[in-house]
Amino acid sequence: MKNKSSNDKSYSPLMQTYFLYSALLALKLLAFVPLASVMCQPENVLRANMNDLKNLTLFWLVSALYMTTSPSLEVAKNLLRIYVISRFISATSYFFDVPKCTREFAYLVSFAITGYMSSSVVYYYRDAL
Repeated sequence: MKNKSSNDKSYSPLMQTYFLYSALLALKLLAFVPLASVMCQPENVLRANMNDLKNLTLFWLVSALYMTTSPSLEVAKNLLRIYVISRFISATSYFFDVPKCTREFAYLVSFAITGYMSSSVVYYYRDAL
């Protein structure tokens, strides 16, 4: 792996943010595999991973498209941060005694963010219709 110098500007801060939060979500997905043996709850790990695979695949596609619309860096960062936090809450609720409404709220937040990004992409590229 090459060292990143302070002068390396190969990607915009917006794309770096997307890469960072996408990688965090991927690491979370990978971390659940060994967690299954530690927690002795392989069914819950499978359910959490299946839930993530359904949601993260769409999110990665939509958020990559959203980055092409030149959104505000702060807005994009906050959307990505909130999405990652909501997915962490949703996933950990499979292993810990968390109220059902908490998991549902986390899901709704992530759903709303994906919906917002999707509608932003459609609006931005509406002239192509």
